[in-house]
Amino acid sequence: MPSHCRRWLTSLMPCLLFLVLCGAVITLAPSAIAQGDLPAPPAASVYLPTIFGMPPPKILIAAAYIDSSLSYEPDEAILLWNTGLGAQPLAGWSLRAGTKQATFPLTTTLTLAPGARIWCTANTDSFRHSFGLEAGCGWITVDEEALHLTGALTLVNTGGAISLLDADQTAVDVLLYGETTLQPTGWQGAPAALYTRGLATSAGQVWQRKLDPCSGLPLDSDTAQDWAGDLGDRLWGRRIRQPGWGGWDRADGLWPRTGVASGAWSVAVGPEGLYTPMSTLLSGAVHSLDLSLYTFEHPSLALLVADAARRGVQVRLLLDGAPPGGISQQQKWCVTRIAEAGGEVRYLAVIDDAPRGTKRRFRFTHAKYGIVDGRSVFVGTENLTFDAMPEPSSLPVGGRRGFYLFTDAAEVVATLRNLFVADWQPAIFYDMHRYEATDAKYGAPSVDFVLPAPTIYNVAEAPFGALIQAVGNAEYAVISAPENAARPDVGIQALLAAAGPGDEIALMQMYEDKYYGETSSNPIADPNPRLEAAIDAARRGARVRLLLDGYFDDPNELRSNQATVDYVRAIAAGEGLDLDARIGNPSAGGIHAKLVLVRIGDRHWAAVGSLNGGETSHKLNREVVLMVEQQEIYMRLYSVFEHDWRISQ
Repeated sequence: MPSHCRRWLTSLMPCLLFLVLCGAVITLAPSAIAQGDLPAPPAASVYLPTIFGMPPPKILIAAAYIDSSLSYEPDEAILLWNTGLGAQPLAGWSLRAGTKQATFPLTTTLTLAPGARIWCTANTDSFRHSFGLEAGCGWITVDEEALHLTGALTLVNTGGAISLLDADQTAVDVLLYGETTLQPTGWQGAPAALYTRGLATSAGQVWQRKLDPCSGLPLDSDTAQDWAGDLGDRLWGRRIRQPGWGGWDRADGLWPRTGVASGAWSVAVGPEGLYTPMSTLLSGAVHSLDLSLYTFEHPSLALLVADAARRGVQVRLLLDGAPPGGISQQQKWCVTRIAEAGGEVRYLAVIDDAPRGTKRRFRFTHAKYGIVDGRSVFVGTENLTFDAMPEPSSLPVGGRRGFYLFTDAAEVVATLRNLFVADWQPAIFYDMHRYEATDAKYGAPSVDFVLPAPTIYNVAEAPFGALIQAVGNAEYAVISAPENAARPDVGIQALLAAAGPGDEIALMQMYEDKYYGETSSNPIADPNPRLEAAIDAARRGARVRLLLDGYFDDPNELRSNQATVDYVRAIAAGEGLDLDARIGNPSAGGIHAKLVLVRIGDRHWAAVGSLNGGETSHKLNREVVLMVEQQEIYMRLYSVFEHDWRISQ
């Protein structure tokens, strides 16, 4: 929650509640609103009515899982949320879909407290394995701990209405969705729709209401605009949710974790400066090593992790199970060494005996972070490969341009530890495939595999090999996708929106898409919010520069980096903005970075992580970014940007 929202609500709510309950008149003094030499307006009075008793509860259908990906859809579910200030007993209440109804028994004492939520589902065990949550009620197969409703629902995938009825069978709330001609009482206008552009599909999506940016409570105007798939709302609509994601409240990532933390903050630059700090940290592990990585193809670093496991360090390694091109033989070699030494390796991949139709929680687990001994962390842009982290040499070394941040700030460590624990739940989720040496896809390499020699990238200089460190307090934010990376009010987009005259923005990205949605779309129909926020900052007077990769880019693609550069330059020329973009390959192996630098006045923010400039990264992947307001860190990264900008075009 933004600090201004938090302070406002905290200070105002007790006073308003007291005044509303007791009845009061508030007078606004003229001096408080008069400005300059303008005459003061007359005093204004606000009359608050006298209300006897607490305000009533307000129960909403806040989410619904209708078109499950599982065969026979046993994990269909509906979320009820009390957004009012009073408790609501649910005895005699019902859920209705079409002609079917499921009713809370009259004998139940189940009561929904203010702010509380409860999931009702067809099968509580199936729901648990899909969502990682406990359902409080169900209508077909129900655990002893949950309430068994009378009757059963069938949720129509293509469209219909779901109603919540009170004990008098009066409609309290309704969701009208999909393709339907129904016009139920309690709903206005067209049905709600899911967001299905780009790679998003309707099957396996959760219908969810938008959540208020300040309170975190569901919005309610009885229209489709309350729901997160709203195409007309480019700030808070066009959102996606799948089972197994967090982001329902502050505790599980609705807002990025932010604050001021004390600790050591370090930045390393790749390719020349990443291997030494990474190898030092991994080899120094004593108790535990938790790694969430996209790929792991660095034999030397794999041997260090294996050595740690042999020393008794608890090693847990989470990797993506379906990277483009598949899992390489070299990664299988690395993973086998770690597993044979006692490390536990899991792939984000559906296990063999999962229910038919099971999907992975994320399109890719693309994050690149680690937690060492529960006391220090690293967050970066690079996969663990020779290309990104060549071993030290007497000659300048080239490779992927990228970055890592390291810190022992306790708040950052705790946030990443909690995120790892949420993702690493093999007893719950069916998409945590264990490494098995005999598994053809997720096991050992072929018996005749021989490690290839590392690729050599020839460069004339590699000037950023030194680790830069600062110690002290720093403001920070830990951003995660898909929960909160797309928020416009906090994080990267909020920084871009705050930049104005005299400020500066620099983005170094593997790619920054010209637009979202379908490949055949355009920036008007499907704008890339981050790119447009940077352009808008230039319109307000900020200096904005974008440096994009030219090594991996195919300039002939409609959504290439070259297309983005041409788009940005055309806007800059047409509007006379201090805005420019270039294509580069400064370290010979491509720009693999995902770096955002924002200087606003005398504040210096750096954001480093796995978040690329595309829609899938923000909405469907597991991604992690660490933002820090620390001048030494910023200046080091800015010096790299300036160096690379000068030799790009």
